Amino acid sequence: MVKSNAGKAELIERLGRLIVRWQEATQRHDETVGEIFQLGPAERLCLSFLTSGPQTASAIARATRLTPAAVTALVDRLEARNYVRRRADPVDRRKVLVEADAATEALINEVYLPLARAGAAAFDKHGAKELKVVAEVLHEAIAIQDEMTAQLLAWSGKKER
Repeated sequence: MVKSNAGKAELIERLGRLIVRWQEATQRHDETVGEIFQLGPAERLCLSFLTSGPQTASAIARATRLTPAAVTALVDRLEARNYVRRRADPVDRRKVLVEADAATEALINEVYLPLARAGAAAFDKHGAKELKVVAEVLHEAIAIQDEMTAQLLAWSGKKER
């Protein structure tokens, strides 16, 4: 436990630097995956988004910040490589859903599952109280990042899709 304000300020500064390094390491890993598997940033973002389940093209457009026409081309490219497949929405057969296909599952198993397992092993070294604090900090950091992104978009005059 930090006892002085100076010690706390130093720790906050250190955490800030570590978060930046973590973001950089995450970006390097993501870019390396893209280079190896020949997937661009929008393609990787789309596949990541689809891990939560089948999505409509409009939901993919919002998640990737692409136009509907660009999403159609993106899905066509990913479908041609067996990363995604289209299927009718079981609730409304007029709608089409896009879902992860075999190549996405293979990519997850080959690249992201080992990363998840290593992360889980690192977290397993800590107690539940510590992990709750980490979860709270990450939740707050994501909220801050989202708010700063919204402010940048407002400042630049661009709309978030």
